[in-house]
Amino acid sequence: MALTLLPTLNAALNATSAVLLVGGLVCIRANKIAAHARCMLGAFVSSTFFLTSYLIYHAHVGSVPFLGTGWVRPAYFTLLLSHTILAVVIVPLVLRTLFLAGHKRFAEHVAIARWTWPLWLYVSVTGILVYWFLYHANVAEACPGCKEALFDPGGLPQRLSAARGYALSIGLLLLIPYGLVGTLTALIVRAHRRKLRGESRVSDARRIASH
Repeated sequence: MALTLLPTLNAALNATSAVLLVGGLVCIRANKIAAHARCMLGAFVSSTFFLTSYLIYHAHVGSVPFLGTGWVRPAYFTLLLSHTILAVVIVPLVLRTLFLAGHKRFAEHVAIARWTWPLWLYVSVTGILVYWFLYHANVAEACPGCKEALFDPGGLPQRLSAARGYALSIGLLLLIPYGLVGTLTALIVRAHRRKLRGESRVSDARRIASH
């Protein structure tokens, strides 16, 4: 495989991991334990292939500079910073979570998985966005007609319209991982609180019955 194809492969592997992680959550919510295990192991394998491919690519080409200019640079580097830090943090979390499941220590597994799952999903989704920023976010090259619209000295309305559209598209892309992870994390926390309230009610009912 040509080295130039590896970034696209890496993005596809990140997307695969994200889909499998969501599938794993759906399965465990439906109490489909075996399907949940297959999804999570698939996400682990996909992430492992991604890491291998990523290291091979950068061992040959080195660091790839970001060529974007203007406000998109701080947006990109903010995203990259959060992605990089959490990509380091998630490795021991994933290994520990899988280890606990493999040794049937499910109470500990569930406790740590509440943190591992949303962070893992965030790293996978932001990996796709980092790829998009790095290889496809040059609007002047990627969008036919955008260069003329943005830089035509006599077309201020067209320039403003193109700039607004580009800014909106970048903003929406940045909101996707934060919105997705935030929403799913909130759902998990809410479900956990409901479970705790249910257990508390059962405990109170047993205590009353014992008297």
